[in-house]
Amino acid sequence: MRLAEELQRRGHEAAIFTRDPAAPNPEAPTVPVVGVPGRLPVVIAQRVRRELDRFAPTDLIIQYTPQMLNAWRWGSPAVLGLALDARRKGIKVTLVAHELFFVWQRRPDLAVAAALLRAQFAALAAVAHRVFVTVEARAQLIAGWLRAARIKSDVGVVRIGSGALPVRRKPRAGELRLGTFTTLAVGKRMDVVLDCFRIIAEQRPDARLILLGDFAHSGPARLRAFEQTVAANPARDRIRIAGKQTLSAIAQEVADLDVFLFPMETGANTRSSTLPLALGSGLPVVATRARETDDLFVDNENIVLAEALEGDAFAAATLRILNDKKLSDRVSRGAETLYRDHLSWQRIGDHLLAEI
Repeated sequence: MRLAEELQRRGHEAAIFTRDPAAPNPEAPTVPVVGVPGRLPVVIAQRVRRELDRFAPTDLIIQYTPQMLNAWRWGSPAVLGLALDARRKGIKVTLVAHELFFVWQRRPDLAVAAALLRAQFAALAAVAHRVFVTVEARAQLIAGWLRAARIKSDVGVVRIGSGALPVRRKPRAGELRLGTFTTLAVGKRMDVVLDCFRIIAEQRPDARLILLGDFAHSGPARLRAFEQTVAANPARDRIRIAGKQTLSAIAQEVADLDVFLFPMETGANTRSSTLPLALGSGLPVVATRARETDDLFVDNENIVLAEALEGDAFAAATLRILNDKKLSDRVSRGAETLYRDHLSWQRIGDHLLAEI
């Protein structure tokens, strides 16, 4: 949505094609969203092709995830067919892969799924005019892998911007507010956030924790388990689960925080759509360095990297920010610069258009 909005701002005609239910987002009403019905991936792809024929694009950007168009764990030839059809019609195909494929598992069905999804991605990369991933480490991995498979395709990096557009942080007095914007998906360590806050709350009676995101989207069972974990926290009375909100409301909530906690197992990275929101708001962010953290993130300059993905390490990093105004101010300025130079939709649009 934000990429299409940026392309429109530059004078291009842009629309989103996807499966139902789909409708224009109220926060980007100028971006047309065309939804098609269907449950089977091949059926959805065929109906998308018909809508694309009406739109008659010069370029097709495929925002790829391995199970898109309602595909199950073994993937589907549907997206490959969509790309092949576009190429036959003279449309330039750009693949932007947000997720790639399953990691290898010993379970037979998951091992087969991992192999099939790799074959699916390789075939799609061979068809596309240009292939991008969202993290430097993944670009290096995929480039080598495609060379080994004798597929001639340059792999570039298109970083992900924020869905909610940042609101600049303003100085305020009053309670200390820590927060995060996430889901309950695997790899997002909310246990670290809660343990960090337990430690902070022992030292700062004015501390509050605001948990932003649509946690209900992860399913009722996972949400109930998380709510029980929150209820067992000694500082539970100072924790607020905000629930589903509009993008504008989330942006304002983030701008009202003092420190943003980013508990991803992959570390600070450029494929998150929530991290740019905090950086663009000028917030000091606490994260870790992991396999997807590239050189854009500089400890104590535009982010504060905890020593480990653990509650006490996050608490120590947070307290350093709170107790050192020079550090806090420097990291805030660096965060805004990082966002402006690399993670704003304007910069992402510049880079994508220059590459394709």
